[in-house]
Amino acid sequence: MVSELSGRGFVQACFAARGVMASFASRAVCLLLISLALCHAVAGQATQAEQIVQAFKEVTTLSDDLRIETQKINLVTAPLFGPKVGQGFNAIITRVGQAGTMLQSPNMKALGAADAKTVVAALTTFVEVHQALLNVVIGKHGVLTLIPYFEPIRQALVALEATVDSFAFYLIAVIPTEKPAADQQFGSLGVTVSLAISTYEQPL
Repeated sequence: MVSELSGRGFVQACFAARGVMASFASRAVCLLLISLALCHAVAGQATQAEQIVQAFKEVTTLSDDLRIETQKINLVTAPLFGPKVGQGFNAIITRVGQAGTMLQSPNMKALGAADAKTVVAALTTFVEVHQALLNVVIGKHGVLTLIPYFEPIRQALVALEATVDSFAFYLIAVIPTEKPAADQQFGSLGVTVSLAISTYEQPL
């Protein structure tokens, strides 16, 4: 009888030990899952450089899409595509303005040299694409002056110049190591924007 009780006690003790071990294992699994979730959340957060590059990609896409639409403008298609030019520039202005607001965030700190180079590479691509758009708009000046969308385009170009100037100021502040390169890109873009504005200040 004593032996039987001892055996039962041993079995119960084993089950109890297994329960404790299972409890620890369960807690360990929970902690592991929580840690993985936190790591995933941190990994899912874009870095400052990634956020800026993404903004450039979006604006570059808007610029290229508008370039394609503007190239379609001729005497026949002007009534259809003419209104899209001013609207397209306004969309670009809005997105650049949002990016400028992001750069003014207290959480936005100066980037390291490597990240700054990545940002300037995105800036360079944007400038090239946007200049291509502006050159097409300049080339369509003769057609666009014949329709009532001339003035909205001129106003959009003026607003674009002011918005880009503001954005440039805040961007350069977070990429101090690449200031000369950024200044060069914004300077080049500014020349083309100014040419577009002066072109649309003149009647046909």
